[in-house]
Amino acid sequence: MKLGAALQNLKILQSKLARLYRLRTNTFNVIETKSVEVDFNVVTSEINALVDEIRHLKTQIHKTNANMVVTVDDKELSIQELILLIGDLRSELSFLEQLRPQGAVYLGGQAVEYIPQKKQDEVAQLISEKEQQKADLDKILQARNWEVELLDS
Repeated sequence: MKLGAALQNLKILQSKLARLYRLRTNTFNVIETKSVEVDFNVVTSEINALVDEIRHLKTQIHKTNANMVVTVDDKELSIQELILLIGDLRSELSFLEQLRPQGAVYLGGQAVEYIPQKKQDEVAQLISEKEQQKADLDKILQARNWEVELLDS
């Protein structure tokens, strides 16, 4: 199975697990004079089996991500490192998007003018560059996910 297919399967299994948890929660209390529609023990067994399956699949995904290599800018990285690099770019973008000129502030009755260290168009350009870099890395990751076979755990 390709890593990309395993990731899709993981999302499907996690959605199924969420539905089973909701089912168990919503059917936990029953009217004492009615028969039980959904047996708690049966749903719990299904949940436990699904949790085991998800854990096994996650282990395979993590092992694959740690051991498979991708080349980025003539540098070899594990898929896991690439994922972390993309996460770092997301964090940086999030913080860059918060940078705004502050303007005047009153300290002790005196107006103090704060000026930004970079103009807004420079910050916008930096954001654009980081967004492009993230998009390029996302493309590399997606392509690699559909080239790599999932490793056994």
